[in-house]
Parts: sequence; C-alpha cells; structure tokens
Amino acid sequence: MTFCEKWSIVLTYMKKKARLPMRKFLFFIFLVVGVALFADEEVEKASSFTLKSMDNKTVCLDSLRGHYVIVDFWAIYCKSCVEGLDAMKDIYKTYKDRGLVYLAINEDGPRNISKVPGFVKGHQWEYTILYDPKQEVQQLYGIQAIPETFIIDIEGNIILRHRGYKKGEEKEIEKKLSEILPEAGGDDGKEEN
Repeated sequence: MTFCEKWSIVLTYMKKKARLPMRKFLFFIFLVVGVALFADEEVEKASSFTLKSMDNKTVCLDSLRGHYVIVDFWAIYCKSCVEGLDAMKDIYKTYKDRGLVYLAINEDGPRNISKVPGFVKGHQWEYTILYDPKQEVQQLYGIQAIPETFIIDIEGNIILRHRGYKKGEEKEIEKKLSEILPEAGGDDGKEEN
C-alpha cells in the first residue's frame, strides 16, 4: 500500500469521525505516518559478482550464502586501504573460525596487478584476494572512492557499509561482528557439517 493510499484512508476516516477528539486524531495520524515510513523500508541486497582470486580460483559471492562475508575494496596505492586491511588482520583471525569469509577486492589496474601477490605476502594477509582490474564490481557497488567495506549477512543482505578508514575505525566492524557471530564453541542453533 503506497503512502497516498494510506493517506486516503486517513482522510476517509476523518470524514466519518469528524467529532473525534484532537488527541485521538493526532495519535492516529502519527501512527499512520510512522507505519508508512517504516513499512516501505527495504533491505539492500548485495549484488552478485564472480572474480578470479590471487591463486587463480573463481569466487562467486552467491556461493557464499550461509556465511557472513566482508567485502573490502582496496588498492596498493591507497594508504588508508592498506592501513585498514592491516588493522583487520587480528580481527579476521578471531572470526574466521566462526565462519567469516573475508574478500579483499583489489582495484589496481593492469600496471600494478603483478605487484599484488608480493605486497599481500609482505603484509601477511590471510584474506581471499580477488582481482577487479576493470573496476566492474566497484561500479556495481556504486563505490566512488576506496577503501569501502561491506558486511553481508547469511542471506546476502548488506548489513554494514563503511566508507574510508582512519585508525580505530576497525572497532566499528569488530563490534558488528561480535553481535552477529557466535562465540567460538557457542551454540548458534546450527549444526556443523
């Protein structure tokens, strides 16, 4: 039901009940407007993509349904990207055994792409490194500047979008992860296969 249809119902009701006390009328208006505002709110679905990894495997986001996934866009030349990925190393180590998948999508062009494996090894990153040399996935996600980080839930919904990186901002991502991923050894209601 659209907002206009809901408003039409309110007006019809007002005509029938013209003698309603003002408080009841205002309460009803706030109730209808509140429902209209929140009922049409939609969850943003993560756009599907398929990219090659640094170890030449094909990775498809849709195949990771059932896992929480961090998607992090970065490049070698981007100092704040590198600082953010360095800051997330220990956090990822904590949560990867709880089912977290970390996709670090490299946005370097053909000129720098050969430097990526050595760069990643030097930083001792354990993330799955994906290549997006034509920035197609970056465009798909509407990213205008990097770094940009997403947390995607088990149903493929974007539950956190974080733009940029400054020291300490990794704590926002860690806080969200602690809310959504169970403690190691805890019972989250799922059976392990």
